[in-house]
Amino acid sequence: MTRRITPLVLALAFAVAPMVAAQAPRSAPQGDKLTGTLASLQGVWKMTTTNGQDIAAAGQDMTVTITGSNYVQALNGQVVEKGSFKIDDAKKPMTMDITIAEGDNAGKVQLGIFEVKGTTMTGKMGEPGVATRPTDFTIAEGFFTFVMVKK
Repeated sequence: MTRRITPLVLALAFAVAPMVAAQAPRSAPQGDKLTGTLASLQGVWKMTTTNGQDIAAAGQDMTVTITGSNYVQALNGQVVEKGSFKIDDAKKPMTMDITIAEGDNAGKVQLGIFEVKGTTMTGKMGEPGVATRPTDFTIAEGFFTFVMVKK
């Protein structure tokens, strides 16, 4: 692969469609139990494709672990990025703003969209530090598309 994988990867990665509730952008409540879309994102997500390419076929194992409104991205067992995110599950498609705290793009914000159907998350992220949010899930230059499955 020629591009470094930096989703949340948000993507954070990121929801079960029937659980989507109309809410303003939010992060994990402090001391409260997580609910709705944010609750459904919790756990470990395994990246299966990026920009239409099979991750395993490229010899890579990418995971994104979501805890509260924070994420940890690992490549082949090594942590490569950490950060936090906010989602807006009232928008269609839902939006995600990732703030990268550690890694090659530390200090940058990454804007994206995502949807979750069952245990599969599909997303598309803009380049870190670029203020352009994608509007659909088609593969395009300057954006990173991904599919993840919940472990």
